[in-house]
This record gives sequence, C-alpha cells and structure tokens, in this order.
Amino acid sequence: MTTRSEFSGKDMLAVFAFIAACLWMSDAIVEFLWFNSHGKTFFSFFLPIDEPHELFIRVMFTCVLVLSGSFGSLMYAKLERSEEHARQSEKNLSTTFDSIGEAVISTDSDGYVVRMNPVAERMTGWPFADAEGLCFADVVKVVDSKTRAVCTSPIEGVILRKESQSFPRNAVLVSRNGQEYEIADSASPIIDDDGEVAGVVLVFRDLTERNSQESELSKLRNYLSSIVDSMPSVLVGVDGDGNVTLWNKMAAKVTGLSAEVVQGKMLIQVFPQMEDDMQGILESIKSKTTRREQRKMRHSVTGVCYEDVTIYPLIANGVEGAVILIDDVTELIKMEQAMIQNEKMMSIGGLAAGMAHEINNPLAAILGHAQNINNRVFGELEKNKTVASECEVSLNKVREYLEKRDVPRMLDGIYSSSNRAAKIIGNMARFSHKEDDNFGKHNLASMLDETLELATNDYDFKRHYDFRKIEIVREYDAEVPEVYCESSDIQQVFFNLLKNGAQYMVMKDYRGAHPKFVLRVRREENMAVVEVEDNGPGMDEDVLKRIFEPFYSTKKLGQGSGLGLSVSYFVIADQHKGIMEAHSKPGSWARFIVKLPIGDSPQLQEAVSDECVKVA
Repeated sequence: MTTRSEFSGKDMLAVFAFIAACLWMSDAIVEFLWFNSHGKTFFSFFLPIDEPHELFIRVMFTCVLVLSGSFGSLMYAKLERSEEHARQSEKNLSTTFDSIGEAVISTDSDGYVVRMNPVAERMTGWPFADAEGLCFADVVKVVDSKTRAVCTSPIEGVILRKESQSFPRNAVLVSRNGQEYEIADSASPIIDDDGEVAGVVLVFRDLTERNSQESELSKLRNYLSSIVDSMPSVLVGVDGDGNVTLWNKMAAKVTGLSAEVVQGKMLIQVFPQMEDDMQGILESIKSKTTRREQRKMRHSVTGVCYEDVTIYPLIANGVEGAVILIDDVTELIKMEQAMIQNEKMMSIGGLAAGMAHEINNPLAAILGHAQNINNRVFGELEKNKTVASECEVSLNKVREYLEKRDVPRMLDGIYSSSNRAAKIIGNMARFSHKEDDNFGKHNLASMLDETLELATNDYDFKRHYDFRKIEIVREYDAEVPEVYCESSDIQQVFFNLLKNGAQYMVMKDYRGAHPKFVLRVRREENMAVVEVEDNGPGMDEDVLKRIFEPFYSTKKLGQGSGLGLSVSYFVIADQHKGIMEAHSKPGSWARFIVKLPIGDSPQLQEAVSDECVKVA
C-alpha cells in the first residue's frame, strides 16, 4: 500500500528560507574577510546599513529565494494533495470493486485481464496474480448447459460494436477446478475521453442456487396445482373484493370457462349461481370465520342438484380473500333417499300384505251383500214376488219407494266405491307380492309407443283433459338393445308416468304454449334409460322427497290412491333391479327416469329365478 511522503511543502519552504539565510551569512563573511580594508566590524558587513545598495540587493535576493520557496512549496503541496486524492480514489475504487457481491472482471482494449474482484477469483478459480495479463477467454470458460459447447466470449463483440454483450442463455461457467456455476452476465465497454474503447468490464452473478430454488418452487407450485386440479370438487379462490384468484379444473368443467378467462374477474360474473352466496363470502372474509351451507338445492337443466358450500377465509400473512369449496352431493343424497325409500318399501310391503288380506274379506262381503240387495229388490226373481205376496206388499210400490229415496243410486255408489277399493287392494297385493310373470327380452321404444296408443284413449271432459291434445316428441336411440323385463309391468309403469304427467299438465296455464311430452330412450353404460319429461307445473322439493311413498298423493281426495308411482318404483327397483328417479324444476318441467339392466343380466335372471321359486 502506498504511504505518504515525509517531505512536505512546508519543509520545502523552510529549506529555501535556510538557503537564503546561509547566503546572507556567507556574503557577510566573505566581505568581512576579503573586503575589510578599513577594519570595519562584522556586524556592519552582516547588516550593511551604511551601504543601502548592498542591503537592497541582499534583501531582494533573499525575497526572491523565499518567494520561490513559497511557490515551490505551494505547488508541491498541491501535487501532494492530488497524489493523496488519487491514492484515496484508488483505494475507494479497489474497496468498492472488491466489495461487489457479483463477479467483476475488467480487461484492456485487447481483451487481457487487468482486474478481478474476489468473487470473480472464487468463481473462476483463478487468483488475480495468476490471471493478470492473460486473455479473458483463457481465464473465463463458459459452456452451454445443454449442448456443452464452449460459448463465444462477448469481449470481442463489445470492443468492435462499442455496446453491451452477454453470453447466450443457459450459460454455465466452468471454474479452473471444474466446478460449474449457472450464470447471468453483462459485458459493457469502458469508453475513454476520446470516445474509444479503453477496455471491457464483465459482470456475472451465480444463479445456481436461485435456479435451484426456482426449480423447487416450480415443482412445488405444479404439485399444489395438480392437487387442486385433481380435486373432484369445485375450488375457487377470491380476493377481498370478490375477484377470482384461483380456478381449478372442476370449476372450469362446471362453468365451461378456463382459468385464464376468469382470472381477475368478479365471481358472480363467471359463476352466476354463486350470486346468493356473495354476501356470505364477503362477510366470511371480513369476520375471518368459516361458513358452511350443506345440501343447498340448485336447479339445473339436468334436474335438481344438491351442493355443500364451504367458505374458508384466508387469514395468514395479511392476505385478504377466501377459498370456496363446492361439493356436488346430489348422488349421495339420491343414495340416501333410495335407502330410505327401500326401507319404507320393505316396511310398507309387509303392512300392505296384511292390509290387503284383512280388507279384502269385508270388502267381498260388502260387494256380495250389495249385489244381493240389488237382486232381491230390483231383480226379476220369482222368489221376490213370492215373498212380497206373503207380506202382502206390492213389489212395484217398494221399488217405487226405494227409487224415490235414491236407494238405487246409493247401491251404485257402493258398487263404484267397492270396485275402486278392490282396485286399490289389488295394487297393494301386487306391491307386496311378486308374481311369476312372463319375463323376456323387449324393445323399450316399441313398448313406450304401444303405451302411448293406450294413453290416447284417456280423457276427462269435466276436467277439460284430452291426452290426444298433448304434443309428443320422441328422442329414441336406435342403438339401444332389448332389455330383459316383464312387458306388462313395464308398460303399466309407462302408463302411470304418462297419465300422471298429462293430468298435471292440465293444471298449468301455458299462455300461448301447449302441453308437451318429451320421450327419450338411450343407453347409459350397461343400462337402458327411458325418460318421460313433461312441461307441466313441476314439483317442489318437498314433493320430490315423497313422490314414491305409498299412499302419498298431491291430487284432491278421491282422484288418486297414491299407489301408482310407489308400485311403479317397486316394479322397477325390486322386480327388475333397476333405478327410478324423479327430477323437476317448479313451474317449468318434471322428468321421470327409468333405468333397466341391458341384456341377459345374470343378477337380474338370478333375482327373477329366486322370486319364481318363492311364488311356486
């Protein structure tokens, strides 16, 4: 390290003053010794007051020397300060250069190394003492990380073009000891006062750790994204204002909108069905509390859906927002309802069997006695006349009296009510007992069309109902194979569905439109599916829950027994091992779906065979 000189400007001034004093004294001594012919004192020669000219010359000479010394001292001090400033600047530059956290190498205009900082020494493996004066390309070896080809040095390009250059992307610095560093660099020209390139400074930084962290972060991000996208639930993230920040694949599938399209948009704009939940989402974000709403009902084109909606507020790291989890639990609820329905069927089946047996006996007596009364009063039997004569009663007068008292009408009422009760008992017996009917392969589309022909004869002038005025739209898939079923039972199910739908459509004011059935036959995996859809008034949630319950009816008293759909459900689910569902949108439509196994289903045949054995 350069040290400050011990000789200063003040020392130079003192030397000049000393020389001036010595010359003054020397001149006085010479004159006293050599030119003292008159015997004067030494003091008169040292300070020649009597000789003004001599005194003036000495004073002027001394002043010139002192002034020269002062000027020399001043210039020397200035030079000394300049050197000190240069030394300090060099020291600051060296300190700054060595303190830079990135590797820095500077070269001259010919590309030879003139300076390196410690970081550059560490990364290249070259001490500056060994690298100084060497060609830059000999000190810094850079290769392409993929091809392993040596990259061209940017130094020559900087010198020629006088503009910044850099190594290609994916550059890897190979140190002297073989260690490799992923780098990002920039080489810039050093321009002198004449505008010429005096050298090049190259700065590069080690990206190895950062790239490794970014790679790990990218893997983690992809892993989390895969988890989010793999979830079978809809997962949506929003910020404090309700703008979308997260959108998984299930959300994209449900809405038909990709994550790129919805990013940053208001949730209710891209997910309108969440409009009713928006206030709850904002309140959850504000209060930092989780909100849950289970089995939320929503109407869609496919029917009624049930969803569990959970709102999780984000409460970590000062982030404001929420994550919304939407689980479709429609199938779970349907399964629960089916289990409940099956339990009801099992319990009511036994009850129905007992009721059918107990009611059938007195009902037979009522019908028999009513028929006997009619025969013994209004029948042309010889016994009637004989008994009337024995009682001295006119049979015609008795009949006239009974007619005036509406007894024949009452008997007709007994017949009508008893027949209706008998029909109900027959349905109950059918509900509780399986019969050995004619199972075989049948075409569902043909059976549905045959049932339609039967239904066209169904009309009621009092209720202004005529099946023939209903539009029929058929959507049959010709590729659906035949199913193994009992044709009369399945046709009865179809007839019940068509008749119920037609009767309910009468209740709706269409205002320019008209009643319509849409009948579909299609295949769904290993099941044949029949859909009977009407555009009537539909059913609300409470009705849908109980629609297949025995004796449950929404019709007025006397217009239905409440067994039609329950028996249909029993025929499909129990006798044919199928599935029967009901969906509706109140005020718009109702849809009944029947699913039957396709072909010679071993399970179905086994079930039918078992029931045949039981009946036998």
